[in-house]
Amino acid sequence: MSALSRPDAPRDAIGVLGGLGPHAGLDLVRSILDETAARRDQEHLPVVLVSVPGRIPDRSAWLADRSAPSPAPPMLAVLRQLDEAGCAVAGIPCNTAHAPPLFDALREGLAEEGRELRLLHIVDTIVDRVREVAPGAERVGVLATSASIQNRLHEIGLEAAGMHAVVPDAEHQARVQASIFDEDWGLKAVSSPPDPRAREALHAATEHLVREGAQAVILGCTELPLAVPEAVHEATGVPFVSSTRALARGLIRATFPHKLRPSPSASGA
Repeated sequence: MSALSRPDAPRDAIGVLGGLGPHAGLDLVRSILDETAARRDQEHLPVVLVSVPGRIPDRSAWLADRSAPSPAPPMLAVLRQLDEAGCAVAGIPCNTAHAPPLFDALREGLAEEGRELRLLHIVDTIVDRVREVAPGAERVGVLATSASIQNRLHEIGLEAAGMHAVVPDAEHQARVQASIFDEDWGLKAVSSPPDPRAREALHAATEHLVREGAQAVILGCTELPLAVPEAVHEATGVPFVSSTRALARGLIRATFPHKLRPSPSASGA
C-alpha cells in the first residue's frame, strides 16, 4: 500500500487524469502551481497526475463513431486510481472528453461505485474564467476540436451563462483542427516547442472570430495554450481564455480556495 492510499491519509489531493495529450496534463499541473499562492515547497498543494496515454483511445473518434474503441473504461480506471490515492477532486485536461456521452458515463461510473472523488466539468470552469478576464462580454469566440464544435460543448455552457458563442467558419475550423491533429506539425505531434504553423493558424482563426464580434476567445482544447501562451491577442487586444488555466483555478477553488491567487486583469489572464 502506498503512502498516498493509507486509510488514515487525508483526502485532500487534486487529481489529474493526464495523457490526453501528455503535454496538456503536464501543463495543467504547471498551471496549478502557477495559480497557487505559495512561498515555499510546503505551501504548494498535493497533486496526483496519472498519465497513461497509450491505454486511452481517441475521444473524438469515439464520439464520431460509437463502434470505435471507447475511452470511457480506461479513463474510469485512472479515476479509480486517483480516488484511491486520496484525491478529493479531479480534472481532465481534454475539452473533448467533457462531451456529455463520455463525461456523463464517467460521472455515472464513479457514482455507481460509490467513489468519493468529485469530477469537475471543464466548461463550468471556463465560463467562470471568461467572467474573470472579460467581464461583461456577450460574444465569446471558441477555438476547439471539430468534435467539440459539432457537439456544441462550449456553446451550451456559454448560452446557459447568457453569452453567445462565436465559432470559426469551415475554412478556419479546418486549420484549427489541423493545428491540433496534423501528424507533421499539429500540437499532438509537436508541442515543445510548437510548430510555427500551429500558432499561425490559431492567430488567423482568432482574428476571424474577432471580426465576427468576439470580445474574448476561448482556447477550448488543452493543446492550444501550448501554442498560444499569451493572455491577450496582441493585434486586437482581445483576451484569450485558456481552458487549462481555467481548470487549474477551478480545481484549486474546489479544494483550497484560500490558496488561489487573485485573478489578474485581462492583461494577465
